[in-house]
Amino acid sequence: MAEFRGLGFDPVPGSPDAVAEAARRCIATATRLEEIPSPGTVPGWAGRSAQALADRAGRAAAGLAATGDTLRAAAGVLEGWAGALLANHRRAEDLDRRAIAARRAVTSAHDDVEQAETEAQFSPAAQPDLAAARGRLAARRDDLDRVLAEARDLERAHRTEAARVAERLSALGDGSPLPEAPGSAEITTHLETFSAVGRELGVTVAKTPVVPVTPPPGAVSAFAAALGGR
Repeated sequence: MAEFRGLGFDPVPGSPDAVAEAARRCIATATRLEEIPSPGTVPGWAGRSAQALADRAGRAAAGLAATGDTLRAAAGVLEGWAGALLANHRRAEDLDRRAIAARRAVTSAHDDVEQAETEAQFSPAAQPDLAAARGRLAARRDDLDRVLAEARDLERAHRTEAARVAERLSALGDGSPLPEAPGSAEITTHLETFSAVGRELGVTVAKTPVVPVTPPPGAVSAFAAALGGR
């Protein structure tokens, strides 16, 4: 977590590296889902029960494919957010350096005012110097206020963009939801450690535009392993 001593607050919460890692995990999970083999047909087995299994397997395969597509789309959104986070962090670091310099200038100007006040107590001729010192202090405080205002503007812009990203993640895969996939909470929890955007990914993973299905046991275990990174 970055420390912004000059600003006194973090205007750009979030970790670009963590977001990029979440995107990579989404792509890896989608790839592993694509590798799950279909149950296929059972030699020597025919009739209504065999057809029912084939139909169920087909729907399960469609559901897994749709989930993979959703994960890839989510990865694209997250990759874009990682880039935005990185740019915002660099901007915040620049503002923090300016804020540190501005605070030092305020401290120095305040010391000058105190010295001028002391001199003015013993010499009326020092009053113009006191007025000038107070003017410099006011100007340095204005400089600091401007930097802090820029940081607040950045914070608002950052939160607005984070909300847009959350909305895009939430909108992915709209339609009939699949049953909750084992391990999907792990991705959501990981994302929530660095940005409010993350809470939408768990919703995204659970939504695909297909009829709800129950994947065969082998597919479920593979999906769980993929999501958990095992």
